[in-house]
Amino acid sequence: MTTTPTADAAIDAVDVEILAKALDNIAAEMGLVMMRASGSPAIAEAYDFSTFIADAEGDVISYAGFITVYLGAARQAVRHLLETYPRELIRPGDVFLCNDPYTTGNAHAVDVGVVRPIFAGGELTAWCWAEAHVNDFGGFAPGGMNPIATEAYGEPLRLPGIKIVDQGEPVEDVWRLIETNIRVPDLVLNDIRCLIAACHRCDERVRDLVERHGPETFRRRVETAKDLAEQAVRRRIADLPNGTHTAEEYAEHNGHTDELYPVRCTLTVEDDHLTFDLTGSAPQTDGYINVSAATAFGAVVTPVLSGLLPDLPINQGTLRPLTVLTSPGTICDARLPAPTGAGHVETGFRIGKVVTRLLGDLQAASGNPFVRDHVMAPWQDSWSASFFYAPDEHGRLVPFPDMNGGGSGAGAQAVADGMDVSGVLAQPQNSIPDIEVNELAYPVLYLWRRLNPDSGGPGRFRGGAGIDLAFTPWYTTGGQESVTAACWQVPPPGVFGGYPGSTSGASLVTGAKADAALEAGRIPCSTDDFAAPVRALAGKQFGLPVGPGDVVHLRVGGGGGYGDPLERDPASVADDVVRGAVTALGALRSYGVVLDPRGGPDPAATDAERARQRAERRGWPREGEFAVRRGPVSARLAERGQWCHHRAGIELVEYADPETGALVRAEVVVNPDHPAENEGAAE
Repeated sequence: MTTTPTADAAIDAVDVEILAKALDNIAAEMGLVMMRASGSPAIAEAYDFSTFIADAEGDVISYAGFITVYLGAARQAVRHLLETYPRELIRPGDVFLCNDPYTTGNAHAVDVGVVRPIFAGGELTAWCWAEAHVNDFGGFAPGGMNPIATEAYGEPLRLPGIKIVDQGEPVEDVWRLIETNIRVPDLVLNDIRCLIAACHRCDERVRDLVERHGPETFRRRVETAKDLAEQAVRRRIADLPNGTHTAEEYAEHNGHTDELYPVRCTLTVEDDHLTFDLTGSAPQTDGYINVSAATAFGAVVTPVLSGLLPDLPINQGTLRPLTVLTSPGTICDARLPAPTGAGHVETGFRIGKVVTRLLGDLQAASGNPFVRDHVMAPWQDSWSASFFYAPDEHGRLVPFPDMNGGGSGAGAQAVADGMDVSGVLAQPQNSIPDIEVNELAYPVLYLWRRLNPDSGGPGRFRGGAGIDLAFTPWYTTGGQESVTAACWQVPPPGVFGGYPGSTSGASLVTGAKADAALEAGRIPCSTDDFAAPVRALAGKQFGLPVGPGDVVHLRVGGGGGYGDPLERDPASVADDVVRGAVTALGALRSYGVVLDPRGGPDPAATDAERARQRAERRGWPREGEFAVRRGPVSARLAERGQWCHHRAGIELVEYADPETGALVRAEVVVNPDHPAENEGAAE
């Protein structure tokens, strides 16, 4: 016998938790529907999407953790619809399409979101959102990210929350409008259908939950789940010391001007509340690195969720103790006509880095061991975008967004190494596609894909390594390549004596004749195998001609290290060398580990080398209580086998204990007023 809960039934914490987990499972199932229904590697393989469920007023009641940086955009999309559509025009079976950074808060216009209202018993009860990166949405640049854009009107088509399905019937005019404006309509329209399918599944599941719990009990339990989450978050924040702290990061190169743009965050801890003030950041620029306020919110919240609240649910209650302040017209709160095509992977991820740094210092001072154990060094947090646009073997022009560019390294933690090829912190469930899937879908052939050695920041716990890959055009007459490296000149710092990770960069080998080498039975393993010169590319370049046999080489950087690298277990260093995460040179210079002929650590030689390096540190010039060495960060990293594009005014400042030679901290210090010296960098 089935009974329907009454409105006056007592709220039981177990019942609340069961409902909350059911909603979380529904949000996760939406992602599974998208993976199975999409034909795009970005969705089916890289999981570049997000899903969430909101209550009738647009407050978050469940957010799946696929991409946390879109939390603000999801919430903003529903709120925008509630503000612009009369309630009587929001009806069962409606579906709205949102991809406008300036109204619905999307990160950029090729992140297309679908929003559906959910009705139970004829009453608006909830909303759901399914969003994904699509291969193209029109505009000047194939793939939608235009480095040379100077205004939003040079970027893809923007739709500010318009109905594409009206009471279950497709709005054909809107579908034709989209089809007419994009380069690969079959692929993209199918992806939009997969988003609709995910929302349809959510609608079914939520209506079933409401029926089983009863409408009023459903609402009460949802509100209780929010209140419980809020209480847990406030208790966790109370474990941090009160105070106000400020730090800066820098967005780099806006697409056509090689300048540094400060991202300044002031974090105030006041008992059980956190305030993040981004109002001191740089004015918005005419390049595509700006972000919407909604995306900035998601970028701030991401390291809070991952580092401070990893064991707590994500709903509106989680967000109540957090305030994010932005100033309209800055790179953290872009207004028309400022372009935003790469803003989330540029300024957005820099926001995440600066918040990670601020939280790390506060968490390290906490009296709660759980909080201290979750201190993280900044991640690489750079999506090194690569877009190849060329005809396939059937003559169809195909934009190829290579999701391997997300294969960056994680920051090390207080208790563990950073994850190799982790992706960015803001996209915790992203993946990278299988090589064979990309080769099937696009006119490319990969020559190699492996770890980028020495890219993870050295430390007692090593920063995660990034990825190193190369491809050549295949079954095509050639096309054009565009690249963007968000972390090219300013590396992610380490913490508590850990060193920075390498930055990211790309190069092009024109005339490499990789096709001829393969035909002759030779498999190239590095750019040294080509007779042609290697051309290092700038942080952002657009429309480079790439023909058959040419090679595009991408190196993605790693995360920052944690603790003095001379304290790392020599056996772990030797294992890193075997795995390809560290070279023998890096083992010696960064970790003071000498390897024997069999590849294991030589204990006596390692002890001697570490003693020599500590003595060298003790001899650095004294500045106050520390022995200090200063030098260009690019040169200091190069000594360790790492890489960073050189820019004058960016230093690595190392502080050591003058008595013991222990490294206390290694800071990346930026003078943003120094002009860029050149556009390229040696391979």
